[in-house]
Amino acid sequence: MKVLPTILVLIVACLAVTLDLWFVRGKKPLTRSRDSEQIIQLVPDMPIDEVTRITLKRGLEHTWIFQRTSNGWIQEMPFPHVMDGPALRQLISQSTRLESVKRISVDGGGSDEASLSSMLLDPPQAEVIYDWPDGSVHLQLGRRSLAGRAYLRIAGEDTVHITDQRLHDFVIGMDPREWRDRQIFHGVGVESDRIERVEGDLRLVLHRERKQWHMIEPVQTRLDTLARDELFQALGRAVVDGYVLDEPDQAAIARFGLADAAATISITSTHMVPLEDEFIPETETQRLIVGSTVGIGSMERFALIEGQPTVVRLSVPVLQALFKPIVHLIEPTGCGVQAADVMRLRIIGPEGEFDLKRRLDEWYAPEFGPGGVDVDVPAVRVEELLEQLTELRAPSVEIQDYPRELEVCQIILFSYGLRPLTTVRIAHDPSVGNWAMENGDNVLRIFPPGLKLNLSPEDFGLSRDAQ
Repeated sequence: MKVLPTILVLIVACLAVTLDLWFVRGKKPLTRSRDSEQIIQLVPDMPIDEVTRITLKRGLEHTWIFQRTSNGWIQEMPFPHVMDGPALRQLISQSTRLESVKRISVDGGGSDEASLSSMLLDPPQAEVIYDWPDGSVHLQLGRRSLAGRAYLRIAGEDTVHITDQRLHDFVIGMDPREWRDRQIFHGVGVESDRIERVEGDLRLVLHRERKQWHMIEPVQTRLDTLARDELFQALGRAVVDGYVLDEPDQAAIARFGLADAAATISITSTHMVPLEDEFIPETETQRLIVGSTVGIGSMERFALIEGQPTVVRLSVPVLQALFKPIVHLIEPTGCGVQAADVMRLRIIGPEGEFDLKRRLDEWYAPEFGPGGVDVDVPAVRVEELLEQLTELRAPSVEIQDYPRELEVCQIILFSYGLRPLTTVRIAHDPSVGNWAMENGDNVLRIFPPGLKLNLSPEDFGLSRDAQ
């Protein structure tokens, strides 16, 4: 008898039986234990965009209530505060994605491991209640466990669910103050009415008349349109850097330097609001109060937004954007007139005065020649002077009295109806060579010595000897 073939046959047979048993066993359904229950969604029917009220509780002492209004989400308790809509939407969304991977009965009996107190559900670590027009759901959050799991109970049920920790991390792990809207000013822009900024003894007031903005303090002058738009963009983007203390008492307000503020910004705007069957104007003033620096060597400051009892922190970039030097806002051109609107110039200097008048695309000096005849002048030189007066931006602007002793000339600009548009006074400092233009506002637009101005009759090819 051959032993080797017999052994090989036995081995093949054993392998076949083993594979068959493995295949058959693999086809049999598993017995479901408590650790392998079917995964289900807990609140799949909660309408994210229809939730109107959220109540958050932590323990027995801390409660927050958030209410959806026509203008967005606000905090009602513990005090009114505008909220960040996307943050609260994420809170709702986290709840709609809750999945139960295991369920534990708490209807009596069981080990201490399955008791509500051991799962920190008696009382819960936190509770979230969502209300919407057709329903509500009340979630109770318990202890966080290993492997990213946590205990959760739907109020009124006798079952505890094991879920992932994402909602717990959001509700228990985060500071609800981080869900607030950090924007300082709301609805401000070129359609606002007035801006007042106070820094110590320095006061800045900007005021809008119809569509035009002007500076009225510390001087009455023109605003640089680009700088004005930058200011409104900075106001609209300004956000708090963090929250320091809620509902401070007077002692805390003084401690943060807010009782005797270092600076304030007030913005007044008028909005049309509905009242019965019509819209009426409503004036609102938003005010930011800036206090002391956060610490020694720090440029950040404490602040308070009027109407919101919370001490906040302002970053250096926000402070720099909101409190740029006043001269940065002043229009740096010699005057605010458009060159195309000028029909006539009158130049008054130490040699007397003379006029230059427009004739279509040409310029001439009326009655300047012998016998009072008109004399044509190079149009390019007149256009160059007009451009310097109306478009050239001064590298430096200073608020100070006009130096009359250094005056070189005055230039009066007239419209097509020969109505005076404005007067530009020009001074020259021979000690440094700088030029200064002043437009009746005690604001000097300083130009470097290299500026060449056509101011005398000779600069336009005119000679008084020929008169």
